[in-house]
Amino acid sequence: MSDLRTQILDATKDPAYRPLRKKELARAMGISTQLYGRFRQTLRELEREGALFRLKGGSYAAAASEETKIVTGQLSVTRSGNGFLLCDAGGPDVYVRAMNLGTALHGDRVGVQLSGRPRRSGAPEGRVVEILERGSTSVVGTYQTKGRGGCVIPDDPRITWELHIAEPDRLGAQKGQKVVAEIGTQESACGTLEGRVLEVLGHPDDPGMDVLSILKSYDLPTAFPEEVNAEAKRTPAKIPKAEIARRVDFRDELVFTIDPEDAKDFDDAVSIKNLDNGHVLLGVHIADVSFYVPEQSALDREARARGTSVYLVDRVIPMLPERLSSEICSLRPDEDRLTMSAVMELDAKGEVVEYKVVDSVIRSGARLTYEQAQKMLDGAEDGPVADALRQLDRLSKILIERRKQRGSIDFDLPEPEVTLDERGVPIDIQRAERLSTHRLIESFMLLANVTVARHMADAKAPFLYRVHEPPDQEKLEAFAHFVRALGYAFHTKEAHSPKYLRDFLSEVAGHREEPLVHELLLRSMKRAVYTPENSGHFGLACPLYTHFTSPIRRYPDLVVHRLLRERHSPGGISPEREARWTEALPEIGVWISERERVAVEAERASVKVKQAAFMEDKIGEQFWGIISGVTKFGLFVELEKFLVEGLVHVSSLTDDYYELDEAQYALIGGRTAKRLRMGDRVRIRVLRVDRHLRQVDFELVEDEKSKKKKGKGTPRRRRRR
Repeated sequence: MSDLRTQILDATKDPAYRPLRKKELARAMGISTQLYGRFRQTLRELEREGALFRLKGGSYAAAASEETKIVTGQLSVTRSGNGFLLCDAGGPDVYVRAMNLGTALHGDRVGVQLSGRPRRSGAPEGRVVEILERGSTSVVGTYQTKGRGGCVIPDDPRITWELHIAEPDRLGAQKGQKVVAEIGTQESACGTLEGRVLEVLGHPDDPGMDVLSILKSYDLPTAFPEEVNAEAKRTPAKIPKAEIARRVDFRDELVFTIDPEDAKDFDDAVSIKNLDNGHVLLGVHIADVSFYVPEQSALDREARARGTSVYLVDRVIPMLPERLSSEICSLRPDEDRLTMSAVMELDAKGEVVEYKVVDSVIRSGARLTYEQAQKMLDGAEDGPVADALRQLDRLSKILIERRKQRGSIDFDLPEPEVTLDERGVPIDIQRAERLSTHRLIESFMLLANVTVARHMADAKAPFLYRVHEPPDQEKLEAFAHFVRALGYAFHTKEAHSPKYLRDFLSEVAGHREEPLVHELLLRSMKRAVYTPENSGHFGLACPLYTHFTSPIRRYPDLVVHRLLRERHSPGGISPEREARWTEALPEIGVWISERERVAVEAERASVKVKQAAFMEDKIGEQFWGIISGVTKFGLFVELEKFLVEGLVHVSSLTDDYYELDEAQYALIGGRTAKRLRMGDRVRIRVLRVDRHLRQVDFELVEDEKSKKKKGKGTPRRRRRR
């Protein structure tokens, strides 16, 4: 492999070399068919390292010198209009000022040339020199008339370019209507990007338009293709007797599920029993979706394309059709179901001393909600299920303590729970309650995932891991600046230990700034991804981790089940299948990691649009909030009561002229030296709301420090004599 790396680098650095596509380069280098798989893998590695640069159209070029080095990655544009490049090769993010973005948009894959002049913080800075791939080829926005044609103003505030729409390309769109518009590749004469309307959605106030706009913005499917539905309908519900006979039978065991009240897809169940040696036998039983979804079937292709189910505030976009997700595969009570079980023997300290991963069949004895299970734990009900639940709770507490001692980081961030009426109108927002039963189920799913990962790693079989790498030093330094300003000691040299971060969060626990510190530390972390190359899970302090427990709603879990089944088949994984998996898993990992990111962004956007709608009738009302972000154009404040974030624009701060102090995460008054710092508690008034843009504007009424000063009274001025 090292020789192949050298050959590729030598070929691309040759003065006579002109950028070639993958297959063209292979032909030019004389790569044989047998070596082509290794060649492709080596190209990917060199690209991730920044040694090769993939140009638009897929051709490859060698990276330039350090002085003019070009790095590639995904562009993330912030609310300020500036951007950060999340580098393919890892390392610190590259800061890109708004003026240096060119026509690049949020989510694009771009090449950025480093300027050689790092920022004051030491972070690299650069400018976009090429757009390699659009993050999206279309946007959702509002059509407006402009000059002889029109324009589309994107809903997403991170997309700062308007799209110029020529008259023939507006598709009959009227002023103020929501549309889907294709992003052109050329800049128009009036300084905007060219575009054309692909679909007219309707008027902004039409029922359901807010969430429909999000569906279109993230290109989420609204229905399954006919061939997928047809295949789902042909899937037999009855389990063949021969299939039951070959499996481990848990139907006589007490097995039950615990899920949210509105859940329809139950893909995990638990069981527990005492052993004669004083240990307990914990069973984590997971729906065997792989039995019903053959590889390369229409169901499988669609599931892979979706990657994950998406849980929007008012609906679910499932990965699989309802016949499978809510019926045949779902572990419904009092019905036989095929499962894959991780059965673990644990000692009194919660350590797994023996385990087995088996194909199984279960019959769930109860379908509990988290709230019902919590009442049982609190003593409201007795019986076999309640007794088992209390035993599971005791075991869960032991496992939680083990994870704590290991250094696993628990980001217990408050989440908004939006209540909608039958028309989809938000009528209340509360902090989602996290019960002991949530932690209980989480503990057992984590343990099953770790056990399965260890099982496959010991077998040295191809596998798909869930990897979370340590945070970058630069981001830890920025986080340290912030928490030191709050009065906390934070040592970045020790912060590469998850246990140190866990202990630090414990120190902040109970203080008003706790949620903000959790949020900023989470932002400092890298995103967890799926990959066949294991490097551990930093946040969980685990050397091995995977996702095994949710195959109804996550494609990687379905892949893991298939790999397990092949590993357990007579003769194990054949050399041909091993080669096939070795080639396929890197691409699967990249794709489903991206689909997960899209799902998370869409879910957050759906909550934000309902939060904004909820605030529409509260204009003029006052609330307390915490400053959650500071930029040169103002303060972001999150309301304590509703967890709604809004902007206090700097132009509304009329008592002084404020400038940004990046080091202190504060706006500082030039005349009064008044400081408005991230983490400060302030009182705001709701000024305006635009739910279509998901924006809420506040104005500052007072900050808590000023209020306290006023409360002390004004000292009496001494009369002159």
